[in-house]
Amino acid sequence: MTRNSFKENINTIKEIYPGFFQIILDFASKRFIDDILREKYKFIWISNYELKNNFSWINCELPISDKTKMPVIARQISYDFIINYSDFDKIKQDIPNGLTLLQINKMPPDFLDLRRIKGKTRYDLLKKECDFLFEIDLPNAVDYGTLISPDKNYLIELLNDKKINWSDLP
Repeated sequence: MTRNSFKENINTIKEIYPGFFQIILDFASKRFIDDILREKYKFIWISNYELKNNFSWINCELPISDKTKMPVIARQISYDFIINYSDFDKIKQDIPNGLTLLQINKMPPDFLDLRRIKGKTRYDLLKKECDFLFEIDLPNAVDYGTLISPDKNYLIELLNDKKINWSDLP
């Protein structure tokens, strides 16, 4: 039995868990997100988001408790946020390359913490609780990313999309 080299797995669909499929992306940037979003999915969830220059102190307004928000000077801020699909164009130029982004149809329950839930359990919950189309993980620097979906036909559609140059992703 011969093992496939890592290069042979790039830009191909592999089943990583029963019913969940992955494409390893060759040096994709945040500009690739425009090619994979689908209008019929209502929300964009960006997980574990960190600002550019996260080590600098910045003025911002943050929740101090569930009742109090106030202006503070903060750094090393990391958070999740969800926006409507229609609002993504407003922020896409401002977000950095290194991010984890999901497209979902239902708001996630409070217990669904993507920093803590990994593996098959993560994707089972995303499918059941959020009706997710995909999760894309893009690195900060030029490197390999991943695109994971429960919808194999969606991934096939992407690989066959003539507008996407898979040998030179944006």
